[in-house]
Amino acid sequence: MKVAAVIAFYAAVFFWGWRQLRGKGSGLNRLLLGGLLGWAAYINLAGIAMVPHLSISSVYIVFFQPVGRAIIGWLGG
Repeated sequence: MKVAAVIAFYAAVFFWGWRQLRGKGSGLNRLLLGGLLGWAAYINLAGIAMVPHLSISSVYIVFFQPVGRAIIGWLGG
């Protein structure tokens, strides 16, 4: 039930935003709106389903965190 509510919310926001973006040059803006809302829905639904997912912080967790630990280890910390 929660998943259906989230999908309905994102669909409503998408259609509202689609109608607000009118005029010349709105094609790219509509594409960006769909991409951002699609990404947000993906992250939200993956969190609800408790499945592993990619996010902006994944790069930090996979790369920068181990490098930071290695640097701290080299410095004697």
